[in-house]
Amino acid sequence: MTKNIDKTFMEAYQDLVAATNNITKQTTSIDESMKLFDQGMKDAELCNKMLDEAEQKIEVFNSDEE
Repeated sequence: MTKNIDKTFMEAYQDLVAATNNITKQTTSIDESMKLFDQGMKDAELCNKMLDEAEQKIEVFNSDEE
């Protein structure tokens, strides 16, 4: 798995979905579920950060046009 900083939004989102799917499997151990949860939280934070940055850029762009 790549480091969070090197991930695109879609990579982080896909990893988050995969972690969610794996956590819900009955064959996943508690230890593995906790690791997946921790990584999923990091991916969710990264996605939120990227979305916030995109929103700020859009706001700047829209204010420049007015």
